Amino acid sequence: MKGRLIFVHKFFPVDPKGVLGGAETVSVDTAVGLAKAGWEVYFFGYLPRGNQIVDGVRFIDYGEDYNLYEVFKEYKDKEFDACICVHAYPAKTLLSFENIKRFFLLPQDTRFIEHRAGPHFINKYFDGVICLSDYQKDAYLRWGIKEEKLKKIPYGIDTHTYRPLSERNMNKIMFAGATTKEKGIDLLFEAFKKLNNLIPHLELHIYGDASLWGMAQDVKKHADALRVFFHGKVGKEELIKAYSESALCIIPTVPELYQESLPRSSLEAQACGCPVIGTKSGGLPETFLDGQTGFLVEPLSVDNLVKTIKEALEDKERLKAMSQRAVEFIKENFSFEKQIKKLEDYILSVPPQKERVSSITYKDLKILYYTEVPLMPSKTSSCNREYEILKILLEKGAKITYTHGFFINGVEPEVEDLHKSYENFHILIPIYTHLTSIRDHDLLWITETWELERLRKALNLARRAKLVYNIPVIFDIMDSIYKHMLRWKDAGIEITEDEIKAVYSVEKELYSLSDVVIFVSEEERDFVVKEFSVDVDKTFIISNIHYPTDNPANGQKKSVCFIGSTLNPNNLLAIKYFLNKIYPLVLQRDPEIEFYAIGDKTNELMLDRIVEDKSLLKIYEKKVHLVGWVKNIGEEIRKHKLSVAPLISGSGIKGKILNSLEYGVPVVTTSLGAEGFVDLGNSGIVVADSPEDFAQAIVELIKDEEKRKELANKGLSYVRKHFSRSKAEDTLVRMLPIIRKAIGLNFSKTKPCKYKVLSDYQVILPEGYKRTDDFDEVFYAVLSEYEDKYHLISFNYLDVYSVDPLMRPFLEDSSQAYKWLPTIIKKDLQKEFLKEGALRWIHTDTILCYREYKLEGLRGKLIEIGLKNKMFFKKHPLMERLAKKIYRLIT
Repeated sequence: MKGRLIFVHKFFPVDPKGVLGGAETVSVDTAVGLAKAGWEVYFFGYLPRGNQIVDGVRFIDYGEDYNLYEVFKEYKDKEFDACICVHAYPAKTLLSFENIKRFFLLPQDTRFIEHRAGPHFINKYFDGVICLSDYQKDAYLRWGIKEEKLKKIPYGIDTHTYRPLSERNMNKIMFAGATTKEKGIDLLFEAFKKLNNLIPHLELHIYGDASLWGMAQDVKKHADALRVFFHGKVGKEELIKAYSESALCIIPTVPELYQESLPRSSLEAQACGCPVIGTKSGGLPETFLDGQTGFLVEPLSVDNLVKTIKEALEDKERLKAMSQRAVEFIKENFSFEKQIKKLEDYILSVPPQKERVSSITYKDLKILYYTEVPLMPSKTSSCNREYEILKILLEKGAKITYTHGFFINGVEPEVEDLHKSYENFHILIPIYTHLTSIRDHDLLWITETWELERLRKALNLARRAKLVYNIPVIFDIMDSIYKHMLRWKDAGIEITEDEIKAVYSVEKELYSLSDVVIFVSEEERDFVVKEFSVDVDKTFIISNIHYPTDNPANGQKKSVCFIGSTLNPNNLLAIKYFLNKIYPLVLQRDPEIEFYAIGDKTNELMLDRIVEDKSLLKIYEKKVHLVGWVKNIGEEIRKHKLSVAPLISGSGIKGKILNSLEYGVPVVTTSLGAEGFVDLGNSGIVVADSPEDFAQAIVELIKDEEKRKELANKGLSYVRKHFSRSKAEDTLVRMLPIIRKAIGLNFSKTKPCKYKVLSDYQVILPEGYKRTDDFDEVFYAVLSEYEDKYHLISFNYLDVYSVDPLMRPFLEDSSQAYKWLPTIIKKDLQKEFLKEGALRWIHTDTILCYREYKLEGLRGKLIEIGLKNKMFFKKHPLMERLAKKIYRLIT
């Protein structure tokens, strides 16, 4: 025995003893060829007939539900030299098993590889990609796969089996393959109609079907009118007989719809002595010699196809010589034995690598770092915390792609500086380009989700990462938004029960989807673990990171300051509470104490709208200073005797308190403000809950210089001990094993989308989406209205999957991506979308991901149904019903 190999086949039924399609034939024949060469071969696929041994290959059924991971556990004690994944979407499933030395991709064409395995993933985790043609190799190279990963090894043809058997019938031409438009079947019919008038008695024989695409009925309709014979899917022996009898094999593939890497029908036909006529599509021209074993024609040209077929059939002597040359050509260039030997040699030439996942470090990780709001380190403490975490990750070597959820193209200077300072830091703007780049990363890190709408956007992103690309999610929530909402309601902010329930529901699903959840304090973690039943083992604490000064501040002003942006409603409530309840009592005790509000947008506050007792306004005009944002916050804080944090809402560790302690200024706060801080007696924080106690604490501390200095020194020591960079670094080190485990676990859950074939139509539903009953109702309703206009309607709300190339730019790659569905139709595809017989998809991703923002770009909301395309909905009321149904499901 030379060694052990695994074949993992794509998720289509395989019967190794039955009739196989082209891709299945390649997979099975290659496995059998390696078994005959002395390898112990295990073939995992969907085998409706169950496990069996055929020609030395152990065929193992992973079931209709694609239970490959569970099935392979039985073989974890065996050592395998290589795993060969035929097509890409099962490719991730076995990567966490360390009993497999090498992983290879063997994609049959260029599009199946795209769905769940992008260039980053392939370059990182796979040892090689076995390309069938130069076209395929060049395509993958342009796509971003490293050249050293690509190896051209065309599959071979067993010329002992595929050989000429009989005399050729010069009145018979044939087509072998799926009877779909992308294969050019409709063009062939058009050409044959014209040939009927030019060549009497000419017959066209069709071998193959298209049950997956629902096109077989169209073929049969043509067969009734012309000398067309529809044979359906036939066995190998009958197909060899057909090749041997036919004068020509026509392969009119349409390159705009499909680029074949190496059409097997061309090789089979020539091996049987049947010259081919093929289009300039993908790797098809590499399979024959133009003018010697076949004829190359321009695609989509019916007249050119007619002319070439006619001229070829008229020159019988030339056709006979081409037949002989075709057999020789295949033996010389596509010998099955030679290709199997090349594959063996290539597999063994690659150094083995077992620890693909268990040895991962931060240096190996590529992280999509998504902040729902743009990162503003100098303006909010939470953003400064994220900024510090980013720097640690970058210094550990992680490759970071930073993006945010706003419709703006710029970033803050500090973020731009990271880009200049670190080669491994990249900025991905504008918005929603990150939706399709998830697959090119190892982790999705989500943070700054401070309200319901932002949580919803984060949830959509997490769903996409987990359910489509099987990529782990780190949810850095800091503190519970649900808890915030409860406290906002207690503080008098108008919040409905429905809003609170919605936040709870979205937050709960995010916790469920996330592999790691990060909080700023133990108190926040305890609340979430208890309230949402979150697994404590996947939770971690990374609090704010601060760099305390050496000495306490010596504030010269007889004043107190408040730190915080009024964009945060908790800060606005705190300022209002202080000015209305506490500050009047402070002035009664000491009229010289002034108040400074420092932070983004504080300078835009209007005192006459905040202060309830209007008689105080004249005094406040002199005593209250609304500073706004300052560049050097530390310098500003140190001007004051004290910092105040009179918080009555919010949760988590308060950055404003730590900012003050960091710069040697003691803090007076409420019990809510002190939440999450341990060992308060040594913290430099004074807690006072009633307005009277709060005011009294301020006045006493301003008078008592020694006490204030003692508290300041305690605060500096406290920050050094509990909020240092080293604590965050230690937490990230402890997170790494969980991240490794999450990567392997997510790999194991990789599954193809489920298919439902109903008559001539197909629904694609993503794995993990359970509410199919709701969709079925809508689906049948849509079919009843549009059955003459669509061949396929997709309700895949998570991903653009097998999308028509003409639609792909509008749904995924261009600036038009993720717009409201009717808008796409109206702006770009109105002429084509409703065209009779056109192949089109209705895609709910366009509804799921689109947001309409107000002009200032600060708040967003889901578009209400039918907001703008009244004309379209009026013409097609069923589309409006569909949109409303989907909207209800996703919200």
